[in-house]
Amino acid sequence: MKKGLWVKLSLIFFSVMLLISTSIAQETAQVSIQETKDGNPYIEEYDAKGNLLKSYSDKEIKTLMEEAKKSEHLLNVESKNNEGSPAAYFYDENNLLIDATDKKAVKVQKAAVEKIKATGYLVYRYDLTTFSNNVTVAGERHFNNPQSITVNPEQKVDDLVIKTYKEGDPAPSGSIKIGNLSTSVNVPLIEIAQNSLGSGNYKIQFNNSNSANSMTYLNSGALYYQ
Repeated sequence: MKKGLWVKLSLIFFSVMLLISTSIAQETAQVSIQETKDGNPYIEEYDAKGNLLKSYSDKEIKTLMEEAKKSEHLLNVESKNNEGSPAAYFYDENNLLIDATDKKAVKVQKAAVEKIKATGYLVYRYDLTTFSNNVTVAGERHFNNPQSITVNPEQKVDDLVIKTYKEGDPAPSGSIKIGNLSTSVNVPLIEIAQNSLGSGNYKIQFNNSNSANSMTYLNSGALYYQ
């Protein structure tokens, strides 16, 4: 009788210890994953219901960073006007330089835009921005079939969510979470926009998801669309 009781108690003790060990292992794995995520840049795509569609690999993120650098090199125009000299700059609806006292800068900008148009895309240059909650690119403007958007942090971005909204729909078609970002990156938008709700006009919104309500500082960037 006593022997049977000890066997039962031993089995109960072993089961409890096994559950505790499993729980600890799971928590350790979660912490390990979180620590890795906290240390490296990440990009994650989510559908309208919040389901994870894709998590980009380090190699893919590196490629997207290289694409952003090429975009900056192509579109950034430095004026050669002498300091103190009168200067005037004129921009189109896409915030691109179309005329200025520095004619060379205009020529360089137009050449860059022509290269982009040759690939079948258009581009909008958004200005540097600072926000604590959210900000919409181009003040609620909708863009036809957005392809990608470059994000260029002025300061390290811990957590940023990019949402796309199809014209006439109050709910986002999807979202992309990026974080641990200290350099520019070209973020794909096709999957969360037209691949989700079909071709059409979409607006793009930056959201600060940091629970500490800190400010997000972004330099100017480029939105590519059709």
